[in-house]
Order: sequence, then structure tokens, then C-alpha cells
Amino acid sequence: MRTVTLGFAWSYRRNTMATISVISNEGALESASAVLEVTATNPEYNQPALRIIQKGTVGGAASIGIDDPNPDIEFVETGQVSPAGKYEIAVQSDILQINGRNAENRKFEPIVVFQRVAAGGNVGIRTASQFGGGKGVIAIANASVAPSVNPAGGGVLYVEDGALKYRGSKGTITVIAPA
Repeated sequence: MRTVTLGFAWSYRRNTMATISVISNEGALESASAVLEVTATNPEYNQPALRIIQKGTVGGAASIGIDDPNPDIEFVETGQVSPAGKYEIAVQSDILQINGRNAENRKFEPIVVFQRVAAGGNVGIRTASQFGGGKGVIAIANASVAPSVNPAGGGVLYVEDGALKYRGSKGTITVIAPA
């Protein structure tokens, strides 16, 4: 890890909020880096490393704001047997995505996507683009493996070869909509 000196500023003006800024302009770095890192180092305590408490009563303000050409938040599961999971919440081209991958894979795959209403208002499950030209639709990609075990106390909704199917707890498979 390389240590650099960062610009640091704190300001307060009457009728405005106190602001602390950490500014980094290091240019190209050899690997992904963080401008600000918060680390909890005592393994004896299971407490959050960062907590944000907002006392506002009006609402509508974001507790965390990210202004970035491709904003995302990544969740990395540590201390698990490899390959552990990595997930991200990302925004890309008017689509909010929840993506996942294993830690040894570099490419995230969409799990669920949501489009803004003005961009189509679609929801995709395991797909980010197969909406058939529709607006306000839900798209479900084909199951990579159809369910083969009866779910206890419920059912499984899935798509196989383009047909929407339901498998109930007694093993009955119902084709809701043929391909």
C-alpha cells in the first residue's frame, strides 16, 4: 500500500452545514484504491465500521449520495470458503441493477434490474435487455436448471424454453403460458 498526502478541508458557514472534504488527485494508480477507508480492527466485537445517523424530520434527503459515471456499491463476503460471493448494486444507462458473481470471477451478472419509468419502467430477472420492446413489463430469463425437487410449503415460478411454469409443493408442474 502506498501512502499519499491528501488535501483536507473543513468548513462551516452560518446557515449551511459543516463539510469535511477529502480530495485525492493521484492520477493513474497500479490497482483499485480507496480515497477513504474505514477499518474496524478488533475481531472481538461485531459492530459496524461506519454508521450514518440522520436526524432530519422532513425526509427526501439521501443519507449517502454517489455522483459517478458508473456508480455502484460492492458487497464482498469475507471469511467464507472460496469462491465466496460478491454482489453489487449499480446504476448503468438508466437501469438500477443488483448483480452477483463469485470472488474468482471478474464479471458481474445481473440478478434483478429495474428501469426508470421514463426509460421503459421494466423489471428484469436474470436479464437486463430482453423486454420484447415492451414498457412496464417484467422479463424472466430461462432457468439455467429447471427445479427438480418439490418445494416445501410453497411453489417455484420459472421459465423453461420460453414457457412460464409453476412447480407446486406436490410436484405438479403447471404451464401458465406456453412459449
